[in-house]
Amino acid sequence: MRKTLRLPNCDEQALLEQVQVRLVERAELERFKHLLDEHHYLGSLKEVGQRLHYVATDAQDQWLALLVFSAPAKHLKHRDRWIGWSAAQRHRRLSLVTNNSRFLILPEHSVPNLASKVLRLTLERLAADWQACYGHPVLVVETFVDPAQFCGTVYSASGWTELGQTDGWGRHRRDYYLKHDQPKRLFCRQLCKNARR
Repeated sequence: MRKTLRLPNCDEQALLEQVQVRLVERAELERFKHLLDEHHYLGSLKEVGQRLHYVATDAQDQWLALLVFSAPAKHLKHRDRWIGWSAAQRHRRLSLVTNNSRFLILPEHSVPNLASKVLRLTLERLAADWQACYGHPVLVVETFVDPAQFCGTVYSASGWTELGQTDGWGRHRRDYYLKHDQPKRLFCRQLCKNARR
């Protein structure tokens, strides 16, 4: 799980300076899903609800990383406490939160600092993209990190706040959750100043 830290070499640094993030086009979705199924330990997501698909590319439009943002978890005690929501406020304002449900650096492009650069570039445009696509903003983003798989370093390094562990429930269908007894670490981040307020 832990990797030896190293700085990018000259070629890798040049790649980092060229990285761009864009929304995935409809014609690219099958390729996107196939790569998630092939390389992400959770696979791709079912097409339900509001979601945005992003791809990070180099100067030649070669795919480097994939990200999906989708509907947030309905009930997260640590997130709700961090925001300061009552149950009624959560019900009215949950659409202002999104979940970074998939993040994959494609294996052949694992470069030091690539993940944090891609995440920063994506978060810089996420709220505007969501507004353009769905007609409302998102102000907070959440994500879950499986401690058996990852350390969450990229989220910590990118200014996310670790709020605690989940209770070990997972969404099975839109409004149905199953107990899986594999708690995840919960990270959240405001997309603009005073977003929680």
